[in-house]
Amino acid sequence: MTADILRLIAGGLLALICCYAGVLIKRHYADRERFYTDAEAFAAYVGAELGFRKTPLPAVIGGFTEGKKGAFAEMLKKFGAGLSLGGVQDGAARSAAEDARLKPDEKKKLCEFLSSLGKTALSDQLEGAAYWKNEFAAKRAKCAEETKRLGGMYFKLAVLAGIALMVLLA
Repeated sequence: MTADILRLIAGGLLALICCYAGVLIKRHYADRERFYTDAEAFAAYVGAELGFRKTPLPAVIGGFTEGKKGAFAEMLKKFGAGLSLGGVQDGAARSAAEDARLKPDEKKKLCEFLSSLGKTALSDQLEGAAYWKNEFAAKRAKCAEETKRLGGMYFKLAVLAGIALMVLLA
């Protein structure tokens, strides 16, 4: 009798662990979507600040990251700190992009974006900001689709695996 109850409790705990793993996987996909949403907003912010106020890059970064949380804001703060310490922009961009939880090709693109900030004439900067805004919007749309499709699928599979483990142990 007590062995049956212990197996039922163990099965329930394993089911909860599987469900939690599914939530973590789904959150991973949602975090990628949120990262690109913030990146798109930053590219638009850079275009607006440079176009209307001609604000220096460290002030643009500080203004955007003020009060924001998330992976993109943290990465941008690290990039801004690398710039304020007198570091080379390419090195600061590479260091900040390496910490992002992205695929290697996405890290390379992000490094290109950060390295290009503030290096060319104003008109080229505005064109670059518009280009990167469109790039990030496309990546955000792709990540949103992956979140909906893959995140939901992995969550459901984890729940089913938890139920199967519970049935096997009970």
